[in-house]
Amino acid sequence: MSDITCYTHGLALAPMAGYTGSPFRVVCRTLGATGLVTEMVTAAGISRRSVKSIRYLRYLPEEKPLGVQLFGAKPADFSRSAELVSTLGFSFIDINAGCPVKKVLSSGSGAALLRDLPRLFEVVRATVAATSLPVTVKIRLGFSPDEPLPEGMCGLLCAAGASAVTIHGRYRSDMFGGAVNPEGIERLSRNSPVPVVANGDVKSPADGERLLSLEGVTGLMVGRGALGNPWIFRALSGGPPKPGPGEIRQVIARQLELMLAECPQPGMFNAMRGHLVHYLKGFPGAACLRDRAVRVATPRDVLELADEAEELIWGAL
Repeated sequence: MSDITCYTHGLALAPMAGYTGSPFRVVCRTLGATGLVTEMVTAAGISRRSVKSIRYLRYLPEEKPLGVQLFGAKPADFSRSAELVSTLGFSFIDINAGCPVKKVLSSGSGAALLRDLPRLFEVVRATVAATSLPVTVKIRLGFSPDEPLPEGMCGLLCAAGASAVTIHGRYRSDMFGGAVNPEGIERLSRNSPVPVVANGDVKSPADGERLLSLEGVTGLMVGRGALGNPWIFRALSGGPPKPGPGEIRQVIARQLELMLAECPQPGMFNAMRGHLVHYLKGFPGAACLRDRAVRVATPRDVLELADEAEELIWGAL
């Protein structure tokens, strides 16, 4: 697979703020994710060389091919930031036109662009003009059921220069609730002139097969279904769907190692706690471990919880 094909025709990990930093991306790559994208980072911050924004661009060699996801509302910010990130070894640039969070919308960014398509197309054109990298766009079905995107949306984005489109199967008004709408995805993906990656509620191989069967869909993106369960990528590739003996401990330890290398203590433990709460689910006694997970403060605390999880799952067998 080429760099962009690994994203458009494979199994991609969705960018999720606070979760999909470099350590978790490496874990997911190891377990079968073919396409990785940074957490969304503000185009305005990158264009101003903001230290806070630039730190989101850190990655490890084993993550490549890797895309960077930018959000914002001003074409000039996307142009300047695209010029910069094009020099940093990324494989493609993704434009976020789907984030439903109010703080993002208030600046005209994310899903707010779905209400201002001329601006969205201008953002795409400005980004494409500033880089030789492929440019992709992530969208939702529309701002609300009363404001759906036009059926030819993928073609319009292609005309602006987009090389691929990712469609999250909800409206902005749905936020992250309710069931994903496969029919809505297919309405937009059907007859698309560019590859379409489908996203939303992929928690099992059956969920993945349902989205991949939609007309025009070429790839799959997994978001919340991967939290605490990076093995889903292995399952989607036909491998064992659940971690075997020792695998939970191994993955947590590897992620901890990478997080400690990326961020000095104690700052990294805020992020580690969030991941632990997801890893420690689905087995008897997990609730007690989760209560302790939100208070971990040392590497030893983390590894002790991982060991206890393995004992609870496999000790009685």
